[in-house]
Amino acid sequence: MAKSSRGRGAAGEGGAGERREPGIGSGVGKAAVAARVSALRAALAHDLMRAGRVLERRGMIVAAEGDLSARITPDRILITRRGRRIGDLTPRDFVDLSLGEAPDSQGRAAASTEHRAHLAAYAARPDIEALAHAHPPGLSAFGVRGETPNLRALDEARDAIHAISVVPYAPSGTETLANVVAAALSGAEGKPACDVLILRSHGVLAVGGSVEEALARLEIAEHLAMTLLLAEGKE
Repeated sequence: MAKSSRGRGAAGEGGAGERREPGIGSGVGKAAVAARVSALRAALAHDLMRAGRVLERRGMIVAAEGDLSARITPDRILITRRGRRIGDLTPRDFVDLSLGEAPDSQGRAAASTEHRAHLAAYAARPDIEALAHAHPPGLSAFGVRGETPNLRALDEARDAIHAISVVPYAPSGTETLANVVAAALSGAEGKPACDVLILRSHGVLAVGGSVEEALARLEIAEHLAMTLLLAEGKE
């Protein structure tokens, strides 16, 4: 008696035993992974565009100053293009870079001139999911002095920022600056790992577990700096 073929072809019209790439609904496979990454990229770009508008509105950037980025996957980031006004970003104003991006790649050529510091930061600390670099005047004033604002002066600053420091001057956009940033964020030489870095003569960099956290840390640190500057000579 011939066996029924019913049930054998349930995998699809190609016949029993045929293996096909899992679809997006399965949660696995190249199509599903690509769809998730694409959706995440779009969401991160939206968050970064909002962060840029906030920084401009709060007077922390002028002209084409500053740069923003976020981690898409463990080894890839989304970063602003060079020469863009951070307060007027569009979805086209971002570049994808690998943490091991080739030195002469088109991506590096299109990305912010500070992409080396961003890549070094993400490589140094896997917990970093976003980075914001701006030029807030209060913190920049502390940088000119070579001083760090006292986090203990405000409860909000102490709670939101684990550590802040001024890093030695290094030319912007260089590997030297990238190495200095990575060391300060990692807590090299027995120092605490920092969430906010004041770059001598080149603004401030803040990191976080999300775009919102990096932005909030930058805002809180600047509020702290301005408060301390306004309080000088008032005691």
